[in-house]
Amino acid sequence: MTELVKQNPEYDRRAAIIESLRAGRTPVEIIKFFSYPRSTVYDIAKRYAASDWFEKGSPSPARKVQVREKSTRTPEIIQRAQDMILEDPGTSLRKLASVLGVSETIVRQIAQEDLRYASYVLKVRQMLSEAAKLKRFARCHLILCSLKHEAAGRIRFFSDEKIFTVDAKVNRRNDRWLAHNLEDVPVVGKTKFPASVHVLSVVSSEGDVMPPHFFQKGERITKEVYLEVLKRVIKPWMETTASGRPYLFQQDGAPAHTSHLVQNWLSDNVDMFWSKDFWPPNSPDLNPLDYYVWGVIERQTNKCRHPNVNSLRAAIESEFATIKHDQLKSACSRFRARIEQVIEAEGGYIE
Repeated sequence: MTELVKQNPEYDRRAAIIESLRAGRTPVEIIKFFSYPRSTVYDIAKRYAASDWFEKGSPSPARKVQVREKSTRTPEIIQRAQDMILEDPGTSLRKLASVLGVSETIVRQIAQEDLRYASYVLKVRQMLSEAAKLKRFARCHLILCSLKHEAAGRIRFFSDEKIFTVDAKVNRRNDRWLAHNLEDVPVVGKTKFPASVHVLSVVSSEGDVMPPHFFQKGERITKEVYLEVLKRVIKPWMETTASGRPYLFQQDGAPAHTSHLVQNWLSDNVDMFWSKDFWPPNSPDLNPLDYYVWGVIERQTNKCRHPNVNSLRAAIESEFATIKHDQLKSACSRFRARIEQVIEAEGGYIE
């Protein structure tokens, strides 16, 4: 007599999967129809194929007590897994399991317990050639020396530009949606050529934030355009914020910034600035706007798609107005430590 099994949701799910398999449905069809977990469906399908653990006439098979697959974690299997991982560290556990002829659970145990591997997300960083590393290393020495001497005690103003689009910003690894079914998860649409705005901002080492400056649509940032922004927007705001105190202005190595026209004007009209021979190339990891401010702003302004550019601009202005000054000041205070980390890394990556 078939053993009586207490009815529960898990039992009903297993029974439904078995009946679907008997009816000729594939695991993919079952997953799509019932929205059951992939691993559950394939595990039951594998055991169903063995056909030695249920009574064929019974529509409600009893759950089989699982037996650990100890015999499959042999030295030979472990060595083969090691060789495959060394050959291609990006190989998926599913592919390893398929080639080795064992379950994904066993492969995961081999990788984590026997070989002591952990799964990490690939690093995406600014490209750094050997020449760029040498220049980063040398220029960070110059900046550190400046911070210890002529720039010591000055308010530091950091500047940068960024392009925002009207599309929602999604982190494919961290952004999640809690739902009972896959169909309840909203689709985040992406446009091929989204409308965008080009923003420039300046922040101070004391936590002050300049209201964002928006360049005109389609406006090319030439040295003349940038110089006009320096004269009309940036310098007046820095002078007002500094209130007569000595200050230092930073900008990156964009062509418009390093032109003789701009460099000469800054030399004649700004209290102090780091010339084009100071700022390290390919170094968004050193600018507080890059490693802190833009991320904070974009996380809030691009949670969802904007219907037009005006909506996006309004959201950006609102977020800049509410940015927490104490947290910004803390982020700016990490600037010198980051310079020292680049020097320690001999111009290499620090994050």
